[in-house]
Amino acid sequence: KQSPDGWQVCLQLFTKVPERRSETRLFALQVVEAMIADAGVRGSANGAAGKLETTRKVLLEFVSTQYSGDRYRSEPGFIKNTLAHTITVLGLAMYPAQWPTFVKDMIGLAGIPDATGPVSEDGASVGTGNLQPQLADFLIKVLSSLDEEMVNRAVPHGAEELARNTEIKDAMRVADVGRMANAWYTVLSQLAGTHTELACGVLQLMGAYVSWIDINLVVNQPFMRILFELLRVPALRCAACHCLTSIVGKGMRPMEKLCLLQFLGVVDAMAQLDASDAEFAEEVGRLANVTGIELTSIWTDKAATGEAQAAACAMLEQLLPLLLSFLSHTQSEVSSAVFPAINDVLGVLKKLQREGVALSTVQQQFLTQILPVLVEKLQYRDDYAWPAPSDAAAGDTDGSLDEDDDEAMFSELRHSLRVFIDAIGQIAPELYDSVVLATAQDIFRQCSQYGVSAERAGDEGGRGRGQLGWVRAELGIYLTQAFGERLSSSKGLRFGGTRFAQPNGAGSGTLAIATLKDLLTMMIQSGIVGSSHPAIAPMYFENLVRFGGYFEVERDAAAPVLQSFLGATGVHHQYRSVRPRIWYFLHRFVKLLPAPALATYSSDFVSAVAGLLKISADPSSIGVGSSYGLFDSQLCLFEACGMVLAPPNLEDSTRMALLQYLFDPLFTGAQHTMNAQPPDQLLQDQRALLQIHHYLTAIGSIVKGFPDVRADKAASASAPEQLSASTMQVFLKAADMCVAILEALCTSHLVREAARFTLSRMLSVLGAEALPYLPRLIDSLVSSCAVEELLDLLGLLGLAVFKFKPYVAPTASELLLPVISKVYGFLDQVAQTGATGTDEAVLLQDLRKAYLTWIAAIFNSDLDNIFLAPQNAQHLVTIFQPIATQLAADHSNPQSQRLAFGVITKAIQAWLVDPLGHHTLAMLTPAALAAINNSASASSESSRPRLRQAAAQALGVSLGSDSARETREQFRQFVVSSVLPACFAAPTQAGFDLADAQSSLVVAEIAGLLQMMLLSGAPDVAGSNGSAATTMSAPQMLSPPIGGDLNQN
Repeated sequence: KQSPDGWQVCLQLFTKVPERRSETRLFALQVVEAMIADAGVRGSANGAAGKLETTRKVLLEFVSTQYSGDRYRSEPGFIKNTLAHTITVLGLAMYPAQWPTFVKDMIGLAGIPDATGPVSEDGASVGTGNLQPQLADFLIKVLSSLDEEMVNRAVPHGAEELARNTEIKDAMRVADVGRMANAWYTVLSQLAGTHTELACGVLQLMGAYVSWIDINLVVNQPFMRILFELLRVPALRCAACHCLTSIVGKGMRPMEKLCLLQFLGVVDAMAQLDASDAEFAEEVGRLANVTGIELTSIWTDKAATGEAQAAACAMLEQLLPLLLSFLSHTQSEVSSAVFPAINDVLGVLKKLQREGVALSTVQQQFLTQILPVLVEKLQYRDDYAWPAPSDAAAGDTDGSLDEDDDEAMFSELRHSLRVFIDAIGQIAPELYDSVVLATAQDIFRQCSQYGVSAERAGDEGGRGRGQLGWVRAELGIYLTQAFGERLSSSKGLRFGGTRFAQPNGAGSGTLAIATLKDLLTMMIQSGIVGSSHPAIAPMYFENLVRFGGYFEVERDAAAPVLQSFLGATGVHHQYRSVRPRIWYFLHRFVKLLPAPALATYSSDFVSAVAGLLKISADPSSIGVGSSYGLFDSQLCLFEACGMVLAPPNLEDSTRMALLQYLFDPLFTGAQHTMNAQPPDQLLQDQRALLQIHHYLTAIGSIVKGFPDVRADKAASASAPEQLSASTMQVFLKAADMCVAILEALCTSHLVREAARFTLSRMLSVLGAEALPYLPRLIDSLVSSCAVEELLDLLGLLGLAVFKFKPYVAPTASELLLPVISKVYGFLDQVAQTGATGTDEAVLLQDLRKAYLTWIAAIFNSDLDNIFLAPQNAQHLVTIFQPIATQLAADHSNPQSQRLAFGVITKAIQAWLVDPLGHHTLAMLTPAALAAINNSASASSESSRPRLRQAAAQALGVSLGSDSARETREQFRQFVVSSVLPACFAAPTQAGFDLADAQSSLVVAEIAGLLQMMLLSGAPDVAGSNGSAATTMSAPQMLSPPIGGDLNQN
């Protein structure tokens, strides 16, 4: 390929007689194609004209001499295809300048007489010549390859290739396209009866080329006569229909397209076709679909005349029965072929309805006929194959079935049908109710009277009679969901009786919701959930959860529904594949019920699900994103157990007995696993670590079911009011065990993840009682955590300082330096080695953002004085130096840059503007700052302890002491020497884009920081000599304002 004369050797090698091996000849053609590619898009690079001309002569001579006999039949298909492609790219490089007779020569090789004009009315202008079928086949291959390389949009092309292809199409339109059309007609008229494969190839070519050639070359009496005749030839009708579909779909002006459709008479033609064969029915359906889309476009096109619109509407109404017949077809491929046309028609009818235009009788009849068909198509097929319970159990280790292709296709089909049904609901609400609502009600009545079968698909005595089959049972539940979703899509569901406008203003919203309430009641009372078929229960319970407001007005219905949840077709369903979804719905259902009502069911609930709570770790179930297969669904049950034990009206003795029943296996299992082997060996046992992870996470999920401590009690030193002393002791015991396990196995990611989850829930539920565990948790996590874990940890710490202020101050002070050291350790490591990839770079950006957000949370929680604690004060400047010089200077991440300046602003507020803690930092305004300068106000404020002052007392920090003043003075000097230059260096960096919206927010944050510096009264900042401004390497125009009244500034 690289040698200058390699193409010559390979050209001779390919055409040599007797021929070489097929693989050798294939490689030879590839070398020739490489030479053609090197010649450039227009075949003029590197003096290639001679090479291309030689190649043209040799290949044409080979085709004419070798492919005119029996050798063509024995030639491997991939060789013929590759040769056709080679001649195609050769023609593209040489046509029209170097090889103007490209198309003429290829047609001539097939023995077809040269003719450029349109085919005459009787077809007499086209002669038979010496037509050779084998070379006609090769011609079809070349023309197909030409379309692929020149027109097909799926093939990528550069700008130069696109320009060349446009020039070639323009040149071909002059005469060569006419030659091709005559060649197509010759093949169809002479060989269609004996060589159906050639006729199919020609029909495919016509469909491909019709998009850019003069349509009159093929849409004329001779061509259409043959084409419509071929629609009745079984071997060719699909190809002929596909060709006709391409002709109808050609882009044209509305009036021209209407004339085309009238000339073809395609609607009448389709009505006469025998579409009993499914494959042919699908092709005719596509033709009907394209025809419907084109007619709808003409009907609604404002550029079309009124007469044209009326004619298009009349033709469309004539087409509607055909669309309906294809939609009704038993094969989903046939029915889905007309979906786009149905969608367009319904869209126009919706628009007419909104505009107040009355629908015609034909249009109303169409809606009346199509809605029952759409509802019928929503059903599963009677022969739909569901796996047996044993098959599902054996094949799904995670307890869930992968959605196979059939299920995915049916779901997509249902979605499209629902769109159409909902559209009809907007056009004709009464019709929607009379079909959809009535169908669901009839199904539930039949189920109440005769019951429902899990094994039989159809009804026992035929449709609507006898015992209900699972297909229509599932349909009734699905229609209930559809009816409710249509109501909720308008303005939401309120079962309490609030009125709102029903869609399209028809009727009362209250009446519609009452209808839904009655429908849900019928569904529950029908006993339809008693069917063990896997399609029934999941959607049944989903409806109850989705329309959970129903239980606000029908509270008595909760008991039978919960009984169904806990029964054999609920959480204990024989199909393990549907259990996890039902467990999830049970969890959501329990959350719907008021807490006092749950106490009644606590014992029965825990007893019913106890057998499902056995934990068995399976390392193979670990998925992406901390997914643990079936155990993730078990956590829904654990949390639901916690919720049913949380109500305060539940007797404490009952709660304790049930808690012990739940916790004892978890405690015992965790302790047994820990004692089975030493920690160093345990860390090598993936199954044991996963088992411990599951035990701890299950404990946390039970605790999660209990309500969070109230905000006004979160920081209290006393126990939360909603927890009894005995419950508190059980939770504290769990926390002790969790921390102990974490300290022993802190190098395990699984154990760290579980401990972080469980203890975070303990903090939310136990309040200040859980604070003593926080330092041990953080110490163990910080020592071994990865960046992803540190992100979660910073979020947890931010929540803790906000929720437990000011009592968390000593704990937060103790954790400050270790956490900051870990953060800067990660950042320094990457600064030295660089990010290894995009994922790591994104993680580090998230880490910077999480770190700054945590620091900001400390200030917003009025715990700023933890930085002034004796063990932290000496590191104050060290902590803020990277924020000012690195994070605030990094303009590649404007969000973090803004946070960095915001944190420094809060620090100046806290230590230089309001150093004695009279005001809440989150609410500190310029007006409040002005009050600080008023000694009387300051004296009054100082007599009332504030949160910041209380936090300082908890830390043992005296805000007025010499050491505190010295620390603040060091910080003042740091502000002048490092922060002030950073304020003007950041927006003057080369990559800082002032036009960017996020960068503008950074500038606004800098302006606020400068204002705080002025308000702090720092002499080096606000003094009249402007010494600070003159020492900065920033433009003079950006120097800060100097002097004047600080309060006014």
